[in-house]
Amino acid sequence: MVHFEEMQPFSTEFPVKLPDNKAAFPSEVLIWLRGMRNSKVLTSASEHELDGENVYLIASSGEELRMRELKREDNWVAVGFQHDIPDNQGRVWRTEAVLRRDEDDFDQALIRFRTQCLAKQPGAFLETPKKPYLVKTLLRKHWGGADSEIEVCDEPLWLEDNDDDLALAILILCGKATRWLPVIYVSATGNDEWVLTQDEITKLAYDLGGVAHVVVEPSKDFSIRLKDASDGRNVYNGALGIAMPQRHGFIRRFFLGRQFEEVTDIVEAVRGTAIRLRGFMPSVGWDWTDLQEHALRHHRTALRGAISQGDADQLFDDFTKQLSDLQEENRRLTEQLNSQAVSDITKEEDDPGILRSIGKEIYPGEVTDRIRLAAQTALSVAEANGIDGRTIAVWTRIVERVRRSPALDELVADLVRATKDPKRTADELTSLLKQHGYHSKSENRHIRLQPNEGYVGLKNITLSKTPSDNRGLTNQRKQIERILGIGKLP
Repeated sequence: MVHFEEMQPFSTEFPVKLPDNKAAFPSEVLIWLRGMRNSKVLTSASEHELDGENVYLIASSGEELRMRELKREDNWVAVGFQHDIPDNQGRVWRTEAVLRRDEDDFDQALIRFRTQCLAKQPGAFLETPKKPYLVKTLLRKHWGGADSEIEVCDEPLWLEDNDDDLALAILILCGKATRWLPVIYVSATGNDEWVLTQDEITKLAYDLGGVAHVVVEPSKDFSIRLKDASDGRNVYNGALGIAMPQRHGFIRRFFLGRQFEEVTDIVEAVRGTAIRLRGFMPSVGWDWTDLQEHALRHHRTALRGAISQGDADQLFDDFTKQLSDLQEENRRLTEQLNSQAVSDITKEEDDPGILRSIGKEIYPGEVTDRIRLAAQTALSVAEANGIDGRTIAVWTRIVERVRRSPALDELVADLVRATKDPKRTADELTSLLKQHGYHSKSENRHIRLQPNEGYVGLKNITLSKTPSDNRGLTNQRKQIERILGIGKLP
């Protein structure tokens, strides 16, 4: 059985800036083909055939190139191509792209790419195609346009610690920052510190150029401000998230340690999920068949007078009706399939909804850690309470297989560091606890820390502004661990 993901076409679309020369896009297509290994469709003999509104070239190997331009009056409306190249494994690799100008603003345009692996022989092994190199070429030459609030490119957007970028981050987590492409959001673990290195973030943005935006927050303080402004709906503490246009909040979160052992694993998961999600999004731009249909309608108008009006009308009406019916059915089935696919990807979110409904977490994975504690505690009294074997088995699996969150170890280590220097302990603890669900209120010789709304079960913490000895610092740390309830977590 072949998994659906293995046969999924690659597809994306994004706004572009139009060059002054209308031949710029066809020229880029030809440069791309000339640089393609094994491509023979462009020869010296075929160069003269590239002029015109409708181009068709075929090589002896079976490779084919179709190019078409659609004009209205003196302006071109759309230009596109379809390229088929066979391989020696009984497959045909088909790449299509259509560049269409905005009907209301001719200086703006949208480009749609689609690449498929098609079986030419029975039993051929089909694969999911990669992003065409042509996309990378166009972005490298700064063709990318404005996707609402973010420009399409193949470089990360490094946010700055200011109110404007905080507002942009809020739009991202609400799904309102972009229209065409998803956003990969990389949260910070410190000032200019992330789970991924800068080189890994840059490489991820390059790989996903034209498929998704990669946005990077500047600091943990920025993350805390975003958390307060978004009622805790952001990703934080090094996690990565994917926000979809027109959808509320992040639909997937990726945590190193809880879900993925290595950075390479989390990068590959983010990259693959983003490509799948972009492929399932509804299309607004034209596919090759859409360009053909509109060109046919334009041709119908041009042919008036060449044959009888009745014959022309009958011929074109019959054909266009059949084509429209087939395209409408195809769109309906595609939208139904894509909607289900996006829902399935969303359900892959690590934490089920019941966990998120409990309330805000003081660190990522807190609720899961407490469920492990509950299971461990219940197992200690299971026999005395006559608990059935199935329940005991489930509890045992939770204790054995649900991993302790690495964010808990980080919090414990931060508490140790914050209680080392007596002169700085009050400031260090205040700063740390503000990152984990508290806000402060200074009262004379003490600092009163109160839990923010949504952090059920937390109690107030009082810190002395007066330096303590080492024993006092240790007692302060132990007290905070007890109030946070993290001392007994397994």
